[in-house]
Amino acid sequence: MERPKVTNQIEPLMAPNGLEEIIMTFGDIREYVRADGQLDPRWETNFLARVDLPFPLRLAWDLSQTISRMTCHRRMAAVYASVFAAIQQRGLQARVSTFGGCFAFRPQRTGNKLSAHSWGIAIDLNPASNLQGSAGDMDAGVVGIFRSAGFEWGGEWKGSTCDPMHFQFCTGY
Repeated sequence: MERPKVTNQIEPLMAPNGLEEIIMTFGDIREYVRADGQLDPRWETNFLARVDLPFPLRLAWDLSQTISRMTCHRRMAAVYASVFAAIQQRGLQARVSTFGGCFAFRPQRTGNKLSAHSWGIAIDLNPASNLQGSAGDMDAGVVGIFRSAGFEWGGEWKGSTCDPMHFQFCTGY
């Protein structure tokens, strides 16, 4: 009898659909919310990682500062690293000028549930020129790279929820 081949290949991470799948894929952050509404630091310790960026990004809220690393969900670290590497390889880094955040424990701006940023599975880029409710000016090549990695782009959402700065690694949420 022939033995099955064992590989070290990791299954590709698929974008979850809806809250239940987000929790199954990335963990139940609600278990880490304290009675006062603050996030227990154990969430960050157990679920988050730092990702090196291949090029620096200016902070949207302080343009005098740049970052070369960002914090995201640990299962997303390789995904974000490959997205930013593809942006650089295609010569699009000048089209991503500012970083508006990735991990941020907070509610959605247009709803009453947690933002996908709370899990570290969403990122905001170039917020000054891609305001929520506007068409924005996000580069189509950048959008394509994020989409090909499994992200949903907020620039396709309708009406006041349209959010062209926002990319999230989930759907139906």
